[in-house]
Amino acid sequence: MSYPIEGTPRHEEVLFAVIQAASSFADRIVLSIETGTVADDYPSIIQELDDTFSQTGGSDAVRYDAHVSERSLEVIKSLLEMSGGARIFGIRKIELVRDSEPCLRYVPEHEAFTMNGDSSDEIIDAVQNAIDVEPAVVLPNHLLVEWEVTGTEYSISPPSLCVGNVCYGLSRLASVEPRPEQLEIDLRWYESEQGQLGQAISWAASKIGLTRPDTLRFESTAELSDAVEILQTVTAGTGKDVL
Repeated sequence: MSYPIEGTPRHEEVLFAVIQAASSFADRIVLSIETGTVADDYPSIIQELDDTFSQTGGSDAVRYDAHVSERSLEVIKSLLEMSGGARIFGIRKIELVRDSEPCLRYVPEHEAFTMNGDSSDEIIDAVQNAIDVEPAVVLPNHLLVEWEVTGTEYSISPPSLCVGNVCYGLSRLASVEPRPEQLEIDLRWYESEQGQLGQAISWAASKIGLTRPDTLRFESTAELSDAVEILQTVTAGTGKDVL
């Protein structure tokens, strides 16, 4: 099964919908852009940035700042529609700022939003409503559960499931099947669309034991129940069908 949204135009639409929804509660948009990387393929977008945002030069990235407006949001949409290196590396950061404090941050390299823990319920509700029918979910960004089995430490701290020192993105978790009698949870992951280089990296990772775990084991039913609840919350959100 292929992951249903990452790397597709639908993904960018969802990202923009979230920013647009949260922008109603922000007063400024702050960007960190590697202008050289973007300008190589998208010089017109650099012109849009220069025309709409004020800017401050940096050592390797330019800081752009503007009031939230229909025009500044249109520029954000143009940035999200870029592809290749400009999209992944050209956009360092997109922030929505309220009363001088970031209330929502998006780092394309991580493909995840972070909302400030002090964000109002209205912002969180707006973001949740924007993704309600999409394969996405809002989760607390802190340690939710941890356990140990035969000397190996496990933890779930969105957006990651960590086994020892290796962490796996929960966005690719497809399904969860608890087996309480065995104190185990079977996991199924979405396969990623990848070219030959990606396949080679996956093959190499499998040879050194870095493939995503198919089974999680526990030493108590309480630990298993806590993990099941969290993981099923993830799959309930990310498992929605994409039409």
